[in-house]
Amino acid sequence: MTQPLVAIVTPVYNGAQFLDETMASVQAQTWKNLVHVVIDNASTDSTPEILERYRNQRVPVIVRRNQTTVPVRSNFELAVQSAPDNANYIRLLCADDTFYPSSTEEMVRLAEAHPEVGVVGSLHWCDGGVGDFKWPATQSVFPGREAIRRFLLNQGTIMPVQMMFRKSLSDQFKPFFPDNLKGAFDLDAMLRLLLHSDFGFVHKELGFTRVHENSNSNVNFGTSTRAWTRDALVFLRAYGPQSMGSNFSAEYLRFRRYYVRRIVAWYLRDRKNPNLNIHYDALLEAGTPIGPSLIADALIDWVLCKFSVRKSWDGYPGWQG
Repeated sequence: MTQPLVAIVTPVYNGAQFLDETMASVQAQTWKNLVHVVIDNASTDSTPEILERYRNQRVPVIVRRNQTTVPVRSNFELAVQSAPDNANYIRLLCADDTFYPSSTEEMVRLAEAHPEVGVVGSLHWCDGGVGDFKWPATQSVFPGREAIRRFLLNQGTIMPVQMMFRKSLSDQFKPFFPDNLKGAFDLDAMLRLLLHSDFGFVHKELGFTRVHENSNSNVNFGTSTRAWTRDALVFLRAYGPQSMGSNFSAEYLRFRRYYVRRIVAWYLRDRKNPNLNIHYDALLEAGTPIGPSLIADALIDWVLCKFSVRKSWDGYPGWQG
C-alpha cells in the first residue's frame, strides 16, 4: 500500500474487562494501512480468547504472549520493539482505551504534512470530559523544545497515551522507555523524542482514555505516592536546561521551593506515610537533601509569594494535591 504503515501497540495484562472495546476501535479506523501489535503479559483472565477473535479481521493483529509476567515498563518496551520494521509510525493504545474512527488518519495527515514533526498528540476524553490541553488553537506544530518548555510550565499538556511518533526517530533510542523513573517512563520517552523533533497537535477529540481504580496511572500515581511531583523534579533537571535556557535556574528554584512546601504539608498530614521517602530521595539525588535550611527557605518564599513579592510556582504539576 502507498499509505504509510502505522503500528498500533497495546501492552495488556488481564485486560478482559475493556479489551474487546479497545480491539474493536482499532478495527474501525478509517486509515487502511494498519497493524495492531498486542503483547499479552501472561494474562490469567480471558484476554487470550478475546485476542484470538480478532486474528482474522481487516486490521492484522500480531499477538505475542510473555511466558511470565514482566514489569509494566518491560511490557511497554516489548510492545514498541515488536512493531514491524517497515512501520512508519507507532501509536500507543492502552488496553482500556479506545480510538475514534478517524483518529489515526487525522494524526498521520498532520505528520505527513510536516516531516519535522516526530510526535503527534490530540484532544481526547479523559476523566469525565475533554480537558483544556492549553495548546493555542491557531497553531498545530510547535518546536520540540518549546513544547517541552510549555509542558514544564503547565502551558501545554503532553499525555503519552494515544500519542503517535515516527518509528525512524524512536529507533534511535534503545531502550525506548528509560528505566530512570518508577512510573512516568512513557512521558519521559515522549520528552526525549521532542528534544530531536517538533510536536504536532490535532485540535480535535480523537479518543477515549479510561480512568479507573486499576489503571496504570492510578496504581503508580495515586494520592498515597504523589509521584507526579517527584517526577516533575526529574523532568526539570533533565529537560529544563535545554528548553528554558537562561531562565532555567530561576524556574528550578521556584519549583524546588514549592516541592519542599508540599513535602512539609504531606508530612504534617501523614508523617508515617512511607511514600514520603521517594521525595526525600529525589531531593537527595538533586544534591539538595531536605533539611532545616531548605524548609526555612521554602516557607519564607511562601510568605513572599502571599504578599506578591515573588511569583509562586504554577507549572507542572501544580494541580496536584
